[in-house]
Amino acid sequence: MHLAINASEIGRQRGGNETHLLGLLEGWSGAENSPQVSLITVTTGAAMPWDADSPWPAINVGPYHRLPFLLWQQTFALRRLKPDWYLSTYFLPPVLPCRGAVLVHDVSFLAHPEYFPRAIAIYMRILVGMAIEKAECVMVDSEFTRQEMRRFYPRARKPTAIVQCGVGRQFVPDGPPEVDLAILAQYGVSPPYVFAIGNIHPRKNLTRLLEAYLILRQQGYPLAMVWTGLPRWGSEDLLERARRAGVILTGFVPQAHLPAFYRRAAVFVYPSLYEGFGLPVVESMACGTPVVCSATTSLPEVAGAAALLVNPESCREIADAIRRLSDEPALADDLRQAGLERVKRFTWANVAQRTLAALEETI
Repeated sequence: MHLAINASEIGRQRGGNETHLLGLLEGWSGAENSPQVSLITVTTGAAMPWDADSPWPAINVGPYHRLPFLLWQQTFALRRLKPDWYLSTYFLPPVLPCRGAVLVHDVSFLAHPEYFPRAIAIYMRILVGMAIEKAECVMVDSEFTRQEMRRFYPRARKPTAIVQCGVGRQFVPDGPPEVDLAILAQYGVSPPYVFAIGNIHPRKNLTRLLEAYLILRQQGYPLAMVWTGLPRWGSEDLLERARRAGVILTGFVPQAHLPAFYRRAAVFVYPSLYEGFGLPVVESMACGTPVVCSATTSLPEVAGAAALLVNPESCREIADAIRRLSDEPALADDLRQAGLERVKRFTWANVAQRTLAALEETI
């Protein structure tokens, strides 16, 4: 099978979208039954992981353009590549000269359009709907998102395949302390601390997390809080309040540095209001850090019994869970061990093979 992949998310600091694509490539690297993979990339100015000695041939279609221009760039590249399948995240071009598969990580733009600028919510609704209609294979990360697809696209003709996410090989519980501490020092961070990750975006519920942290501080809680992630729309006021409260804001942290942040945290907290999977939860578990996360959307499905689940709309409940993991070392250790066992099922090798199986079953 010749599979072309829309790799335009890579190098643009796109969070989970970028991580998923890199994970697929990791999963196929060196595998016996890997497809022939070609990449359609854009010029980002960032170093790409396939710049030197890459097994992945790539067509660079030039600088990234806003939709719909990028979609036509993809069509022209596909005509040159002549693949059997084209796999893309959320969008497919209007003219598709091969079979098309689309990855839909979540449909928050439909479930909660208020989390987005109006224009973004509208074009996501229109273009994702067009992609689902055109695709011969639709993949999602969780049973929750499959049910959401049925809710919002009840007339979709194609079945939806669940292909859960994986954890990169760099996310392990043991790392050289001196290396981890040196990485953290680059961002002005020193352990112990409470760690949160995600772009500064309403869906990530960081406003309530900040309120929970202020409750803890009023109680004399000694640990600092660290947030990593890029500012998104409407985040200026929240970021200023977080700075005043003493939250350490690192901005974007590359994948190579993230394991150090997870490993040296006392608690990882992920109070997101809406997730299609929740990759940081399993990354933290893989690094041996106990997790507090929301008891909503896909997160209970992903975390199972290996995390403290909380109502993400209750600042008090979030604060109490963080405090429990700091005050009850036996509980923290139980969750740490449960997390390490649970993440064994989440590998990129499995994801890569399930992706191929979903395509082959569609033929």
